[in-house]
Amino acid sequence: MIRLGDTNTIYTTENLDKLYLEYYSRTNLSIPSIQRREVAFSYWKSKAPQDRHRYFESDNQLNDFVRKVPRSAVFASSAYYLDPMAREFGKKGLKKFDLIFDIDGDAIEGDYFEMITEMCKHGKSLIDDFLVADFGISLEDIRIEFSGKKGLHVTVLTEEHKELSQEARRQLFYYIEGSQVDKAVLFPERKGYVVAMPQSKGWRKYARKTVEILLRDTEGKSHEEVKEIVLAWGFPKLRAKKISDLLTQPKIRQAVLEGRLSAFTGKGDKTLNDLMRIVVRQHNLGLGGCLDRKPTIDKHRIFRVPNSLHPKSGFPCLEMSYEDLSNPIMIFENIKKAVGTDLVTVALSEPVVVETDRVHRFEVGEHTLPRYLAIASLSKICYK
Repeated sequence: MIRLGDTNTIYTTENLDKLYLEYYSRTNLSIPSIQRREVAFSYWKSKAPQDRHRYFESDNQLNDFVRKVPRSAVFASSAYYLDPMAREFGKKGLKKFDLIFDIDGDAIEGDYFEMITEMCKHGKSLIDDFLVADFGISLEDIRIEFSGKKGLHVTVLTEEHKELSQEARRQLFYYIEGSQVDKAVLFPERKGYVVAMPQSKGWRKYARKTVEILLRDTEGKSHEEVKEIVLAWGFPKLRAKKISDLLTQPKIRQAVLEGRLSAFTGKGDKTLNDLMRIVVRQHNLGLGGCLDRKPTIDKHRIFRVPNSLHPKSGFPCLEMSYEDLSNPIMIFENIKKAVGTDLVTVALSEPVVVETDRVHRFEVGEHTLPRYLAIASLSKICYK
């Protein structure tokens, strides 16, 4: 039996597995409907899952298993199978699979905490503007998980969404991504196309915001300055002069701000089509550009089990509350609670930088650190 908080032990990458076993000895993993899930593991010091098609009757059985032999990561399928142990997917007997959206932080610029903050902002937009506002899904039917490194997983828990076909999931994804959205959605037509009101959600919110930014960027500018801004936004040269003429007229600007978009676009659809394309492009600089398509559509996908460690960061995958999305520092507060802040001595063979809500730099040598930083620092060396 490993004694937790043993001050006589100095941990290195060679006995990091003991720290992982200590962690799992004080942590409970739980997988909903575990009897119908494929469970997978990464062997120690491996980066990808090799041990797949595992079956467990209960969470207790799974926890007993991970507390005996060190494994670097634990995964579970999004799918529910009749026979999770079958080695061939065609023989597993697929019944249904979770509807999951994966926001990938690798597509976000900035330091680690800036990336986490932006990722949470995109997660809130996904939930508020699309899942709740456009698809009518209740917040109580949505689960949010931090992957442990650079991912955010949003799962829809309702049975009807678990039954959706791959094609239906593809269409949902395309709609959110912006691949299949038309101007009638962006700009509802009531006696001419209009801009949605400030309280709008989903694509109409994005359309409204884009128009507001265009008005803000061109406010108080000369005709030539407006023309340069319009061209930089992506409007074609053929219409840039006309658009600039309109945007330098106070009455036109006020009409557009009030929602009367026809004052800006006229009777034709060319300017409206340009504006629609720009709205989608702006969206793809944010949420639309961070969504990973495969996890939503792939019926045999596996995901990290909540409370299991991500070996590349040493942080656990954690379930989040909706409120945490507005206060991302809670991710790191919850990491501390989950892993522990008791002191552990580590010997680092190379300099390490561990990023949380701030940057921790450790030089080569021995350090006595809070447990969550000890595991993270050694993991970053072991799994770099």
